[in-house]
Amino acid sequence: MTIHQDTDALIFDMDGTLWDAVDTYAEIWNMAFERENIERRITRADLLALIGTPIDDIMRHFVPAERVEHLLKTIAELVVTELPRLGGKLYEGVQEGVAELSKHYKLFMLSNCDELELPIFVRYAGIESYITDTIAYGNTRLRKAENMRLLAEKYHLQHPVYVGDTDGDCREAHRAGVPFVWMSYGFGTTDNAQLQFDTFADMARHFVDMRLRNK
Repeated sequence: MTIHQDTDALIFDMDGTLWDAVDTYAEIWNMAFERENIERRITRADLLALIGTPIDDIMRHFVPAERVEHLLKTIAELVVTELPRLGGKLYEGVQEGVAELSKHYKLFMLSNCDELELPIFVRYAGIESYITDTIAYGNTRLRKAENMRLLAEKYHLQHPVYVGDTDGDCREAHRAGVPFVWMSYGFGTTDNAQLQFDTFADMARHFVDMRLRNK
């Protein structure tokens, strides 16, 4: 699988690719446990071990299955109030790189989070005007490969690329028939990416230059 010279869209993962909000997620989840009288606390390390997994699957690692649905509703309520307030750490070059890439490609976000987090993120990051659409596990209850296919069908994408940071991202992209770009500064590793970059700025520069060469 290769990255096509006529790439027409970049689809971004969120966590570990555009920002690091793991400490905030842990704080929100612990707030939810306390509100629901669950004697459990999780740490950054707990979440990092499962990052990229659908949120309800992650939850089953920490609480009995019969409590997952109600607890997820409590977390969703807290996400609305606390995620915009606490935020996360945007990786260097994201805002500038997204703005520049949007001049040449359709840009999307796709994650295994709930349906609320991606819209909150794009507002927090100040990139709303550059992102064509977002889709999450919470919107569809589908895995990333199926959601990539949904985006491709909806927007008539011929040669999209998925940009992420874990081997799970890579496997899902390839399962959808989509080339994968690995951001090495993120939360995971992979040996099967079509391209890899150490900074967001380097990735953005590569794709802008590729488009300019092919004009």
